[in-house]
Amino acid sequence: MSQPQFYPLRVSRLEPETDQAVSIYFTVPEADQTAFHYRAGQYLTLRFTIDGKEERRAYSMCSAPHEDELAVTVKRVEGGKVSNYVAEKIKVGDTVEVMPPMGRFLADTDPALRRKYYLFGAGSGITPLMSILRSVLETEPKSEVILLYGNRDEDNIIFKEQLDALERRYSGQLTVEHTLSRPKRYASKGLKGLFKRSSTRWEGATGRIDRKALVDFLSRYPAGGPECRYYVCGPGEMIDNVEAALLGHGVDDKLIHVERFASASDTKKNAGDSLGGTVNVKLNKEDIEVKLKPGQTILDALLEQGHTPPYSCLAGACSTCMARVEKGGVKMDVCYALDDAEVEEGYVLTCQAHPITPEVHIDYNV
Repeated sequence: MSQPQFYPLRVSRLEPETDQAVSIYFTVPEADQTAFHYRAGQYLTLRFTIDGKEERRAYSMCSAPHEDELAVTVKRVEGGKVSNYVAEKIKVGDTVEVMPPMGRFLADTDPALRRKYYLFGAGSGITPLMSILRSVLETEPKSEVILLYGNRDEDNIIFKEQLDALERRYSGQLTVEHTLSRPKRYASKGLKGLFKRSSTRWEGATGRIDRKALVDFLSRYPAGGPECRYYVCGPGEMIDNVEAALLGHGVDDKLIHVERFASASDTKKNAGDSLGGTVNVKLNKEDIEVKLKPGQTILDALLEQGHTPPYSCLAGACSTCMARVEKGGVKMDVCYALDDAEVEEGYVLTCQAHPITPEVHIDYNV
């Protein structure tokens, strides 16, 4: 696998989606068009220099391949170094360093097929699902899309107007159900103004996407059958709930596609007390020997010693830093981006990997 490179792309427009989320559209030069061909559901890695330090983040694309646009959606995170930088600093005309599309949360459409797509998202997990549903609706017109989308309140529903418009345009082909965990409440006067009470104006479902909500949803839209596909994106607990509900309904796990949104700080809390060791690394045309400190990941050690391995999210949620263990043993703190078969074949996410034998050999060139 060749080392991915970054390309300078111009920000062509910024579209606020909510008070906390913005979509960034990029212009891709003609010479770089091939490098940025993508499939619905993939992500881009953006690179910034903030306070003198390089920062990379993976953001899913909300645009669809047939639209000849390239866009990601960034939601501001409390204390988030990059998301707040994007919200406060990025403007139209700026240049951002962008790695070509990657990711395996994919929906490949076929205009001849008739399928049913179940999409489950929470918060900014809607971003790759937006790319997938737009692609399916336009390029697989015989198929149906059913979306269950959870948010905190009305003000945090990303793409609300776009989803409403798509549901009208593709009536009978797209169904969108929203659920809010904390709908907005409005103060109102009671009898003769003697006391006040609050009420909500939200007329849709309330609560999180939990087991009960999923049982209700799947009773209204029965799942099952080889023609169905399931895509789930959002925080871990919601994903676990959806997977359990689908498997409980007899859905084949090979038809369930998952994209976990996790931060590096979340996974660092789970880091084990590894003892360190020596790791021999094949990276591009180099053979590198690195010594790991106790608790250090293979990727961290490479970066600390000035090497340039591929990486993006640092949270075990993408596969950018994937390598294969050729000799020795490795353990991972978390692994959201590889399936069991790949782990059996020796593949690891180096941002989560620690040696468990005195000597380890890994190869990025696979």
